[in-house]
Amino acid sequence: MNKNTIIISIVSIAVTFLLLFGVYKLINQPVITDFPQTKQLKVNDHVKWSPEKKNILVEYSDFQCPSCKGAHDFLKTIEASDSADFDIAKKVTFVYRYFPLFQIHDKANIAAYAAEAAGIQGKFWEMDSLLFDNQQSWTGSKDAMNEYFIKYAKELELNVDQFAKDTNSAEVKNRVTEDLREAEQMGVNSTPTFFLNGQKVVVNSYNEFKTLLKNL
Repeated sequence: MNKNTIIISIVSIAVTFLLLFGVYKLINQPVITDFPQTKQLKVNDHVKWSPEKKNILVEYSDFQCPSCKGAHDFLKTIEASDSADFDIAKKVTFVYRYFPLFQIHDKANIAAYAAEAAGIQGKFWEMDSLLFDNQQSWTGSKDAMNEYFIKYAKELELNVDQFAKDTNSAEVKNRVTEDLREAEQMGVNSTPTFFLNGQKVVVNSYNEFKTLLKNL
């Protein structure tokens, strides 16, 4: 075996070792099960239900996502004061955060901007309900902002000029992007995604989800 052959063999072995080591490290990456970003509230979070913050439920959501509307409808059954499950709302602090899937939902961003703009005037949750309850209508519109969102702003008695201005402001767009980037860093890639007390919620049905919340 000549010198060149020996060198090539050594290099090949070294490269193979590095590749195998890289694969080993990739496979054996620690699984993150705790997400501190969802254990505490941010100053600009949209929050309702219990003010005690003992159990924090965070949802990353997209207003144009049909599954998110399903989650919205589920949560509405909990927060109704005459609901048999209203005890959940008394012990859980619910937080809505933005995760617009703009790659597949063409109006996800503008809907999020509309909700945030309404929030500046103290009507986030009211706009949240209008967007989800009327999702099928504005989703099919060519100009959802002027055809629907302005109308919703009027229904909520917002300052419409300010609302329209805020939906286009850097402040509002950056606020939505802040939630989006945070979620991406945690590996969120679909909606709705829930975290309860820092742990990602993995359930097979809303009944199972409800049981999880009732047992807190």
